[in-house]
Amino acid sequence: AYLDKYYTKKGGHQIGELVARGGNSMVKKIKELQAFFGLRVTGKLDRTTMDVIKRPRCGVPDVANYRLFPGEPKWKKNTLTY
Repeated sequence: AYLDKYYTKKGGHQIGELVARGGNSMVKKIKELQAFFGLRVTGKLDRTTMDVIKRPRCGVPDVANYRLFPGEPKWKKNTLTY
């Protein structure tokens, strides 16, 4: 549940992600978590990784497609004044 909450990109799982070329999605998410926190990247739930998972934290995902406005609006001007 932790990996799904913090390491699933917005929009859910991608097609074919469960049988990805580099291994299954669980191992991929564990590796992303380990890299994000500067741990040794093994893809395994070792003690150090579990200690990070058990720490209290906010609810913001570590990987996401952040957008403030839907549709990525673009200004028609290149010169702005205030």
